[in-house]
Amino acid sequence: MSFTDNFGNPKGLLGRMMLTTMEKEHLPMAQWALKQIKIPDNGKVADIGCGGDYNIRRMLEMSSRAKFIGLDISDESVKKAEKVNKAEIGKRVKITKGSAEKLPFKENSIDLITAFETVFFWKKPEKGFKEVHRTLVKDGCFAVINNYGDPNVDWEKKVPCMTRYTAERIADLLKKVGFSDISVNKKDNLFLVMGYKE
Repeated sequence: MSFTDNFGNPKGLLGRMMLTTMEKEHLPMAQWALKQIKIPDNGKVADIGCGGDYNIRRMLEMSSRAKFIGLDISDESVKKAEKVNKAEIGKRVKITKGSAEKLPFKENSIDLITAFETVFFWKKPEKGFKEVHRTLVKDGCFAVINNYGDPNVDWEKKVPCMTRYTAERIADLLKKVGFSDISVNKKDNLFLVMGYKE
């Protein structure tokens, strides 16, 4: 496995190192986005492509009773996320291995689903978005947070396992699979796209 493959599916020592690096690099983006996302006081929140899931740890502090599920395709990510949220595992937090294209959640069961810096690595984003829509409750929210990066850099060439989508393209895909009340917020190269299930 090459170094760049670890961006989409961290494995082994390189993967563990990358998870630590990504947490530091993604912190400003996460802080900016979480100021705009309403974390439910109760109910369920799922973080897809959770990585080391420092974001669940942050969201725990924003809600007194909500329960959280972190989901990732990487064994290393699952291990790291369990370690980071050790105090709440089995109480308010569950970390599990799985794919966005086949979510292990029941229909109409999740109040908020977040995807921090991950949809660029989904092989079939439209299928993943349909799965998110299926599992959200009525009026549930899906929040996609990404750093588009320098538009003059060919990121797909540098990181072959990724496909960049603009915020507008993601908004179009959300609309296509049935989301409504879609909003796009940007700050420099960061963007937050939110959609709701009617």
